[in-house]
Amino acid sequence: MQLVSDILWHHEFASREKPAVLCEERFLRFGELGVRVRRLANSLRGLGIRMQDHVAVLSTNSAEHIEIVFALSAIGAVWVPLNTRLVAPELEFIITDSSSSTLIYSSDMIAVVAELRTKISVRNWIEVGSSSSEGIAYEKLIASGADSPIDPFVTGSDRFTVMYTSGTTGLPKGVVLTHRQFLIGTTYLCLGLGVRNGDSLLMVAPQWHAGGQIIQLGHLMMGAQVVILRRFDPELTLRTIAHAHITAAGLVPAMIAAMLETPQLERTDFSALRKVMYGGSPIAEDRLARAMEVMGVGFQQTYGQTEAGVMVTVLDEADHLMGLTTNSQILRSCGRQMVGYTAKLVDDHGKEVSIGEPGELIVKGESVTSGYWRRPEATQKVLRDGWLYTGDVAYADELGRFYLIDRKVDMVVSGGENLYPIEIEHVISSHPDVLDVAVIGVPDDRWGRRSRRSS
Repeated sequence: MQLVSDILWHHEFASREKPAVLCEERFLRFGELGVRVRRLANSLRGLGIRMQDHVAVLSTNSAEHIEIVFALSAIGAVWVPLNTRLVAPELEFIITDSSSSTLIYSSDMIAVVAELRTKISVRNWIEVGSSSSEGIAYEKLIASGADSPIDPFVTGSDRFTVMYTSGTTGLPKGVVLTHRQFLIGTTYLCLGLGVRNGDSLLMVAPQWHAGGQIIQLGHLMMGAQVVILRRFDPELTLRTIAHAHITAAGLVPAMIAAMLETPQLERTDFSALRKVMYGGSPIAEDRLARAMEVMGVGFQQTYGQTEAGVMVTVLDEADHLMGLTTNSQILRSCGRQMVGYTAKLVDDHGKEVSIGEPGELIVKGESVTSGYWRRPEATQKVLRDGWLYTGDVAYADELGRFYLIDRKVDMVVSGGENLYPIEIEHVISSHPDVLDVAVIGVPDDRWGRRSRRSS
């Protein structure tokens, strides 16, 4: 495979009748998905979208989002996913900064798109869903597009995506990942998480998010089915797991916490479910332990960054069981380095720290980004001597498991001591009456800075 779209072409040829995507009323086999993607790709070319043109996509979860990703890949256009939770000025910045020439949006985003119409300069406005008069109808593009082969002018070293960070250290930056980098990262994920051909993935994480997209594409790479929920609802999620015979679910800790509060959890049939993959934020050990006990399936925690090609470490099922039965501290770990990556902890001078000592987590691997879009200075700060400096502080145990402490920029120096908000959050969140908590540093006349919490 050279291109991300080769994932689809392979399975369209090898297993065209196999289920690929299910989203509410829309069900597509690999063969049907291939036809729709080719038609869309040829229509996008007809609109003047060329190789390495940037195309912004503002869409909630849908089967169409998968089609768009594959179609853009096939013609060599660059997928620029947009966070649907952003407001118009934030979206305007990313669309402009990325030099996107086309905006594809779902019909439930019409209100914010209306605010953008006089703010951004794009050639094409394409609407997915109940089309208004303002946008080109997505389904008309598919209906009018030719089901003919697409000339493979694209190479693995061409840009596949520019994914914008959340901007924790300033304005959002576009992380550039080539087809090769993304495919390598996807392969690492499949190996590290044990994705199987017969799996059925519950896709409830946002498709615009790097973690959600790579898990989704990883399962499609292995020929698994992806079952998409447009939004997260704990009861709907539990019903889908039971009735759609889900074998793998990708969740974030907040979703797990919400499911634990739902009476339906105890009555849900988890017999088909093989594992739950989670990550993105900390989870209290008692909540994790209860989820493991009630669901009775394997759990895998992942840690990663978009800049790394997404997933870097995994805490596997065996470590989860050990944490549940013998050493609960293990449940605070984000795991060991995943296959394909080298990870270590260093001090401010780049020297590797001892076991148990905090240091910045740095990563090396073939899926790591080559840099930020038009941000050479920012690129030089995070890419040094072949290593990606993640900005995350962690410590390691004697068995190579990493334990995240906090973002380096979030550390609060109070009275000469280093305080990490995430450690304070962890203690507070262990209280049974606390569902969520955030700790920040604020100025203090006596201590310089001190922590303040909101829960």
